[in-house]
Order: sequence, then structure tokens, then C-alpha cells
Amino acid sequence: MARKMYSKVVWPGFSKTPLPRHVAQIGRNDPCPCGSGKKYKRCHEREGSAFLKKLAREHDKEETKKLKARLKAEGVPWYKRLLIGR
Repeated sequence: MARKMYSKVVWPGFSKTPLPRHVAQIGRNDPCPCGSGKKYKRCHEREGSAFLKKLAREHDKEETKKLKARLKAEGVPWYKRLLIGR
């Protein structure tokens, strides 16, 4: 149920703060995140946000593997680890 605060409706679970970015924001003159040592504008800028989204997905996969390994070491059953990261 919504409640009124200062004559504005505030819904439960809603906040005005923006969600954190999953894709890194890179300047044109920053080094490219691929590790080539070139500037981003000379390396992968033409691919644009698709390249950055790909990097974010790869990072998420690595984080998921680390989490699953940690949970396995802690003795969490396989059926509780099964749907993590899907």
C-alpha cells in the first residue's frame, strides 16, 4: 500500500537513487580495458557499448565461478548452488 509523505506518493521498495552501473564508463583517452595498451578511441571505441557489455558479462562469469567455488568449499549443497548466476 502506498503512503503519503509530504504530499507525494512513495511506493514501498522504490527509491530515487539510481541503480549501480553494470557497464564501466570509459573516456576516449583512457587506456583500453582489453589490455592492449592503446587508447580506447584507437582500439575498441568503434564497437562501442557492445564491447563494454561483453567485458561486463565476462567479469560476471568470473565472479560467479568464484562464488560457486567458495560456496562449495563452505559445504553448501549442490542443489542450492545450481541456479546461481543464471
